[in-house]
Amino acid sequence: MYEISIPMPYEKELTDKILEINKQIEKSKITNVYFALPKTDIDKTGFEQTRTAYKIKTKSDYWFERIIYAMEKGLDFIYLLNSPKPLLYESPHLKKQLDKLDSLINNFRKYGIKKIRISNIQLLDYIAKNYPDMELYGSTSYEYTSIKQYRNLLKAFPQIKQIVPSHEVNKNFKLLKNIKEQYPNLQIEIMLNEGCLGGCPFRFWHAMSFPSIISPNIDNMNENLTSQYFIKKCTSISDKDNIFNTIFLSNNIYPWQLEEYYKIGINKFKLVGRDDSQGYEDGSFLNSYLKYLKGIDNYKNIENELFRNFIHYHSRTHLEYKVKEIKPFLPDIKHFVKNGHLCSSTCGSECNYCYKCAEKLKNTLIKN
Repeated sequence: MYEISIPMPYEKELTDKILEINKQIEKSKITNVYFALPKTDIDKTGFEQTRTAYKIKTKSDYWFERIIYAMEKGLDFIYLLNSPKPLLYESPHLKKQLDKLDSLINNFRKYGIKKIRISNIQLLDYIAKNYPDMELYGSTSYEYTSIKQYRNLLKAFPQIKQIVPSHEVNKNFKLLKNIKEQYPNLQIEIMLNEGCLGGCPFRFWHAMSFPSIISPNIDNMNENLTSQYFIKKCTSISDKDNIFNTIFLSNNIYPWQLEEYYKIGINKFKLVGRDDSQGYEDGSFLNSYLKYLKGIDNYKNIENELFRNFIHYHSRTHLEYKVKEIKPFLPDIKHFVKNGHLCSSTCGSECNYCYKCAEKLKNTLIKN
């Protein structure tokens, strides 16, 4: 059974829809939801990424009601302290942030919430020392890409229950297998539909750029001094002549590929989607999740769906091709089972496999 993690919906009726989705699928199950207080919440600590807003200002009690509802329905819950910004004693906000964090964690204890995913190592240390009863989960934002980094992380923090490896190593099967074998009790969760560019030089800095404290003057700033800069840079380095290069070299994982991860002992996966503010708020993001999960059951269920719906960021593009038109040309996942550990050093030089796959598709579409 594949265990799937998704963003916690904003409304209780959408949590009920998750349970309905679980009834419609066979090989997987949505087992947990993750959430961070939106930037419109008064009680947010500032250690959360400010990715989402809500239509009204709220206090954390508003969300605790929804969190407890999800937990009562049998879903695990993970809270995200997912800003990787360093904690600086020079910051005039730090003391206030820590006070808010202490209050939030004490409320977690009241409600039986134990799991926290943390993107900042200093914050990880603070919580480990002050709240040893909390379960610590590692973040993909560490951007670790070697087994030595994970070995040293776990030496420093042996209480970490789970890691989400960097998106860059999604297809490094040798690394994932070795971590699993060396740390059999450590949970590994893999991000599935994150559409970031493979080898993006801005990914870490983009995560760092989300403001901890929203400035009332931010709309008047030069956008190159905000997180918008990295979105523009991402667009600028995408392959304009062959968008399939961008897609084929991404580390996105498709429904029919999960079995290769299961073979090495990994059965936990994460679907992203909080960036789609409209779809996240009205719940339509759950429809795309259902399609993905039905694709795990049987590829035939999704062969006539639009391919772009299975890569989060590319869902905003105008690629009108169906899955069945793209899938035959995609790089074979078995290539990465054998060679994925070499991608970081040979891609585009000694190995052009993915580029050739993209070019073959482009030429076929031109002919047709």
